[in-house]
Amino acid sequence: MKGARTRSAQYVSKWGGGKGVVQKASGGDITYVYSQGKLQAVHTFNDTGTFTPLEAIDVEYLIIAGGGGGGGNSGVGGGGGAGGYRSSVSGENSGGGSSAESRASLVAGTSYTITVGGGGAGGGPGSGSTPGTSGSSSEAFSITSTGGGGGNSLAGANNDAAGLTGGSGGGGDRSAGGSGTSNQGYAGGAGALSGNLGAGGGGGAGAIGANGGSSAGGNGGAGVASNITGSSVTRAGGGGGAIYSSGTGGTGGTGGGGNGTSGSGSPTAATANTGGGGGGATYNNGVSGAAGGKGVVIVRYPVIDDTNVRAPLDVEYLVLAGGGGGGGSDGGGGGGGAGGLLTGSTAITPATYTVTVGGGGNAGGNATDAQGGDGSNSVFSSITATGGGGGGASTKAGRNGGSGGGAGGANNTTGGTGTSGQGNNGGVSGGTDGTFPSGGGGGAGAVGGNGQANNSTGNGGAGGAGTASSISGSSVTYAGGGGGSSSKRGGSGGSGGSSIGGNGAGFSTAASASTANRGSGGGGALFNSDAVYRSGSAGSKGVVIVRYLTADATRNYTSITGGTKTTSGSYTIHTFNDTGSLVVA
Repeated sequence: MKGARTRSAQYVSKWGGGKGVVQKASGGDITYVYSQGKLQAVHTFNDTGTFTPLEAIDVEYLIIAGGGGGGGNSGVGGGGGAGGYRSSVSGENSGGGSSAESRASLVAGTSYTITVGGGGAGGGPGSGSTPGTSGSSSEAFSITSTGGGGGNSLAGANNDAAGLTGGSGGGGDRSAGGSGTSNQGYAGGAGALSGNLGAGGGGGAGAIGANGGSSAGGNGGAGVASNITGSSVTRAGGGGGAIYSSGTGGTGGTGGGGNGTSGSGSPTAATANTGGGGGGATYNNGVSGAAGGKGVVIVRYPVIDDTNVRAPLDVEYLVLAGGGGGGGSDGGGGGGGAGGLLTGSTAITPATYTVTVGGGGNAGGNATDAQGGDGSNSVFSSITATGGGGGGASTKAGRNGGSGGGAGGANNTTGGTGTSGQGNNGGVSGGTDGTFPSGGGGGAGAVGGNGQANNSTGNGGAGGAGTASSISGSSVTYAGGGGGSSSKRGGSGGSGGSSIGGNGAGFSTAASASTANRGSGGGGALFNSDAVYRSGSAGSKGVVIVRYLTADATRNYTSITGGTKTTSGSYTIHTFNDTGSLVVA
């Protein structure tokens, strides 16, 4: 079974609005877990209380009784037996190796008393010491788990008596272990009859307590693991048996069992609310046996009735539109604006998400005062990044877009306006003296540079800087603006933003291309005073990148495909250089 994910009450509220979330009962400490294809409520009772269903429901349960105390030190104390373990969780076991029981069917409005059994006290010290006290039973919905049996201690009438019976049996002192209860737990281990007289370990819900030996007490029997709360927890381990004078005390069973003692030191108590058995004491150290652990009752039921609904997967995204093309040559072309850039996080559920990757805009061309073409939008889920604005030409302004295109070269033409939260404005023309240096396109990280006139020659405005992101697993810069063209009489074209936007055309050079899939603006074109056309360049295609924690996805999803799928550290990454689909199943 796939792992489960614990969720808060706020998470459940988020699923209101037609998703079938229903608060169906009160009582105990309430948490939420996604398991078995459903969002489920978990009520945990560490103490006695009341469970009241608000409607008729069938519930899964885990009912564990209190563990038995370890035997006292008149002789060599056996480990306490674990509390009885009963479970109806699908795919898990009850105690004693039995299968899960049937769910409990509850009546709406009925207040059900939940009894959580306490752990038994350890047997007292001294020549008149006693066996450990058996744990108390736990009960819910008329289903009872029996308290764990106390570990035996050789004293008076208890000489050579077996460990006490219980949910799981207590360990023996020079005697047999106590019997466990069918479908709840296992028997305790027997005490040794020679050497240092190791006492038997208490039985656990998942295994028999080990027999004591001549040099070591018996280990407590192992408990049983359950995912009912959303993570695997082992409970109801038996207590370890003691050893008489030298040697090693038995180790408590996994699931909260306490350790038995040797000739020095004290036994340890079982872990609270696990129903583990307490460790046994020995004659030489004058201390009591250790107490068993209190039990627990846990109840679970679905609050989302549709088994196909799964917990949303939190994803990070980068959505970058296509960059705008550089403006046409007549009068000097402005640099194209970068495509709009959006980053953030959202939640997705099983579905097919169309991913649109916007193309770059065309260059304005030679022998024309046409503005550069706008880049196309990129889309993921409900997130749309706006294509970059084309560069202006001659007296035409840069176009608006994700980032605005740079101004054409003539007469103080203005740059295009960028979209708030996605990019910046294009630069303005420097054409006050007829030299026609054009503005650079805006970038995600900065506005485009202004054209620089100097009465005879002038350089084009630089493209605005891009923005770096490490969503792909390494730092990459996206969305640089295109450079504007130089003066028609001389000078250099503006450099592309962050070296990914296209350089603008200069007196002697054509514009350079923008970098593919960086959503950057193209360089502006130029018709120079020697009547030679210097071509502009197109904007570059955008990109969509989605990433998520691999562990989050594998808990609840069988397959997520689309784009180029890679991993980096704890993340899985889907990179779309072209339009496609992210398929979540």
